[in-house]
Amino acid sequence: MPPQSSMMNHLIEAAQTGSTTIRPSSRISSHPLQTRGAAVTAGLWLASVILAGSCLWAGAPAQPQTVDRPTATEQGRIIFNGTGLCSTCHGIDGRKHQLPPQLSPHTRENIERLSPTPLDPRQPEALTLTSDTQRFEIIRHGHLRTAMYPLSPETLSDEDILALLSYLASLRGTAPPSITPPETDASLRGDAKRGRQLYHELGGCAICHGIDGQLTRRPPISKDLAHRLDTLPAPPANLRDPASLTSQNDEDRFLSIKRGHPGTAMYPKALLRDEDIRDLVAYLATLRASSR
Repeated sequence: MPPQSSMMNHLIEAAQTGSTTIRPSSRISSHPLQTRGAAVTAGLWLASVILAGSCLWAGAPAQPQTVDRPTATEQGRIIFNGTGLCSTCHGIDGRKHQLPPQLSPHTRENIERLSPTPLDPRQPEALTLTSDTQRFEIIRHGHLRTAMYPLSPETLSDEDILALLSYLASLRGTAPPSITPPETDASLRGDAKRGRQLYHELGGCAICHGIDGQLTRRPPISKDLAHRLDTLPAPPANLRDPASLTSQNDEDRFLSIKRGHPGTAMYPKALLRDEDIRDLVAYLATLRASSR
């Protein structure tokens, strides 16, 4: 066997066994040229073996790393201090006097002047909402006459709000919520004519919002009730002025009538069926259209 073939056999055997020791062969000629040629060949084969091994090692798939998903409470904390922007008014982790450092002096000044002032989520006795269902609605649809503005599903999903509620419960030291996102009636087509009748009668809307939505035209009421309406901390909204309304879509209007607006004289309309509320929503649309 030629010297080169013997050396190659040794190299192949070394590659297969993982050994890097090349045993000298007694059959390899000691002639300088032959020895030099065998050494060159051995070097080339050894380099190719090492290169092939390194390529195989580099190409080995990485083992997947398991990442622990945050709990609902942890996710709620991230939202509270991040995308939900809750900490802008309520403070980092619900600490009212620890506003985010990135706020400008002008924004800080405006927040300090808010009326009513943002509630302390760490003090249960200071909170006006008594159930997580109410809290869900306020986060989703906003709080009339406050800085709590509506948050669309594109901004916060139902799952995000549930995570927020879990985090808020941890701040209060109460049990996490066990609710599901409330369902809303997607079909809001109503009878505007019947809605007008409900507005002035069973709904009692005209007492605060005026006859046919005209704030200065009140139905016959007592002087005491008129005085109380005039001194409301959150005056009734002008239903004919779309720009002044907090609810900007019919679904929000439906929920406002059905469940009321905490902190205002807008109480839940328990006597109205969903069909009645749809009719009211249809009538309110005619009031906004008449002002254009």
